[in-house]
Amino acid sequence: MKTALASNAPVTGLDIVLRSAVVLNWEALAGQSQPRSVRLEYHIGMDGAVDFLKLWACGREYWSLICDYSLHRGWDGPRFANGFHSRSLGRQLQAILMNQNLFQNNCSPNSNGMLEIRTPTSEEAGDAMQWMTKAFPLPG
Repeated sequence: MKTALASNAPVTGLDIVLRSAVVLNWEALAGQSQPRSVRLEYHIGMDGAVDFLKLWACGREYWSLICDYSLHRGWDGPRFANGFHSRSLGRQLQAILMNQNLFQNNCSPNSNGMLEIRTPTSEEAGDAMQWMTKAFPLPG
């Protein structure tokens, strides 16, 4: 199921929209374990698209799985773990991965990507909102 998007949606970097989704949902994630940083790892398949991703939180000394998401059959969206859950983050990740053809991806096929996101500032949260609004504009 593809999300309906405006035909003039801007081409934005995949890493930018993935980072923006995490930043916009930081409070939902912070409510669980007060992470100092979040790591988003993804794998690019042979077709050049993201096959799966994992999101990890680091509180003090160890990384804890937040969620994983695969585009393979039988998966209907992100699976949250370890007491984490964010409906908004789940929907945003699903929209990004179901429409990833709209975003520039600079990774080679059959490679891995990783983003590390620290506790965002209010300015970073504002920037994330702008990027997501540009990537997924509301119907006019």
